[in-house]
Amino acid sequence: MEQRIILALEKLGFATQDQILKTARVFDSAERKTAKRVIAELLDEGKIVLSARQKYALPERAGVFKGKLIGNAKGFGFVRPETGGEDVFVGERDLNGAAHGDEVLVRINAKPKTRFGHKAGQNRSGEIVRIVARGTSRVVGVFENKGVYCCVVPDDTRFASEVFVAKENTMDAKSGQKVCVQITRYPQRNDIAEGKIIEILGDAGDVKVSTLSIIRAFGYDDVFPDEVLEEAAKIPTTILPADLKGRKDYRKQLVFTIDGEDARDFDDAISLEKQGEFYVLYVHIADVSHYVKRGGAIDKEAFRRGTSVYFPDHVIPMLPESLSNEMCSLKPDVDRLTLSVEMKIDKLGNVVSHNIFEGLIHSSYRMTYTKVTKILQKDPELCKEYAKIVPMLNQMAELTQILIKRRDNMGQLDFDLAECQVVVDENYKTVDIRRKPRDLSDRLIEQFMLITNETVARQFFHMNVPFVYRVHESPTPEGITRFSEFMGALGLKERVSAESGPKDFQKILLSVDGLPHETMVSKMMLRSMQKAIYYEKNMGHFGLACRDYCHFTSPIRRLADLTIHRIIKSVLKGEIGQNGFAALEEHVHLVGEQASVTERNADEVERAVDELKKAEFMSTKIGEVFDGVVSGAIESGVFVELENTVEGFIPLEDLPQDHYYFEERRVRLVGRGHEFALGQKIRVKVASVEIALARVNFVLAEDGDQNAENEAKNIKK
Repeated sequence: MEQRIILALEKLGFATQDQILKTARVFDSAERKTAKRVIAELLDEGKIVLSARQKYALPERAGVFKGKLIGNAKGFGFVRPETGGEDVFVGERDLNGAAHGDEVLVRINAKPKTRFGHKAGQNRSGEIVRIVARGTSRVVGVFENKGVYCCVVPDDTRFASEVFVAKENTMDAKSGQKVCVQITRYPQRNDIAEGKIIEILGDAGDVKVSTLSIIRAFGYDDVFPDEVLEEAAKIPTTILPADLKGRKDYRKQLVFTIDGEDARDFDDAISLEKQGEFYVLYVHIADVSHYVKRGGAIDKEAFRRGTSVYFPDHVIPMLPESLSNEMCSLKPDVDRLTLSVEMKIDKLGNVVSHNIFEGLIHSSYRMTYTKVTKILQKDPELCKEYAKIVPMLNQMAELTQILIKRRDNMGQLDFDLAECQVVVDENYKTVDIRRKPRDLSDRLIEQFMLITNETVARQFFHMNVPFVYRVHESPTPEGITRFSEFMGALGLKERVSAESGPKDFQKILLSVDGLPHETMVSKMMLRSMQKAIYYEKNMGHFGLACRDYCHFTSPIRRLADLTIHRIIKSVLKGEIGQNGFAALEEHVHLVGEQASVTERNADEVERAVDELKKAEFMSTKIGEVFDGVVSGAIESGVFVELENTVEGFIPLEDLPQDHYYFEERRVRLVGRGHEFALGQKIRVKVASVEIALARVNFVLAEDGDQNAENEAKNIKK
């Protein structure tokens, strides 16, 4: 019925309900009732709109489209189109009750408007005609008791309205405390939102509370629902004899895990044998699907969460800890159930044959990246302590180099951009910010998981089974144009086009290797790319230069991997019949959408917490001098990134006095006697830090600052 109504509107343009029904050939009374209900649902979902003359139309025909509202503290906002393209400016009077984060329908204005200093000639302007879905149901902020009334001032200034809280809904919060407030009434014109406090987080100045505020603002809870915990409590804490049926026993095989020092959920364990010129790689992945049954309380909560979320001081897991850290975790010295992939790999890194089995392992060691790196560097004490696995680790290092070379030959894009590592003490205070190392041990696990994911995806693509693929499409024409213009502005000869493949982009990365603007080119190239998503169609992975790819190796922490495990086991057991294909196709579609959305949300909250921790750390460095590089420029100043990945800003008024203009194509500020360009080395002094806004402010270091710093170093020596 929905398709018939949409097709009718495509023919009619603007139409009354009766005209739609006639064109859609809906005559039966029961069908008319259904059609009217569907029209109402389509209207609510924003798939059709109602014009001022009370006629229905498709949004694009009416000059209306769907997007997400990005609010502004000054009261106006911008709608980011769902299908991409230029943002649409919406003045305060045209918001019509919409708030930051809402999914809305916006109508483009026929005549440009200018408000709040915004030139509509530079951006389209429009008016919100419908709120499709509210994006914010709860807000985190500071509670204020003003005597006459109480309110919460949101941390996120894009939610421009204060939230009024009736005294009976304050939970006895005190002024200055951070709270989480549930919105009960959204702001209308000339008034504010209303809500009730559902959680008191603590004092606004508390370091732990600052992190918790961000986590709650993104909608994350640490506690699992009671029904989930009750179901988890019923799962046996040991492997039962019935669990072993049909499994391949790998318990005599030398198996171990390699993870970070603070890891507690071990998804994968590995082993390797050398058979002549071939390497036989065994990758054992935790069999989470054995414990998490489809449709149960744990499964539904895992679907809602979509992924585990990692912070410097704790983790919000996708699964209850009794599973993620215990029965599903491939801990040493205990038997564990797995889904295991055996791969025979030649000296060029090609998988010549493979098998997938339900398995049973007994891991011998819980290794860390640090230990493995030292062993590969011939550390005598560690080589003696782990003598049993040293020969295997050396063979694994050989295979890793082979796999890296294979991927390089395929054209993989290895941006090698620095990741930050936030170190906190027992009081949650940030004590260090540094670049996360990427040693051979990290590359080893990375390459073994990549080849496993690729092998699994290739098999199930050729089997034509409904599946969840990890898809990274080629850059859009707009992205390629922006990147090519950037390269030209830097004076670099290399170019890409719509026909360019991964190797063409890889060639550019190799050409700037070791140059001052290497990091900036990598970042701009990354921004030109589309985001990787989970999808039911196999459309390849551009960044990895890979035709078939999926995520199979982390079912403890990712919904897509857990779903894939279920599909694989159903195929291994012959349980998928023709009748189940349609239902499975719909399921993998839903999983792909949910996994993509929750992954993006997790990335954002992790980034926000990292930025807060960076600001917190730099607040102890006021007046200190650091080396950095110019990482960006805008009309009002330049951004500078330090070696430890912290980025700060130097406002225009703190730059040497000059007549500057902003050269957008080359992303630089140029004056008569000064220039600040991407990749330029620069020394800065920490001027101030705004922790609540996660903002670090720099000024240029002067000779006196350098002398003072050297003197301080001498005193310490």
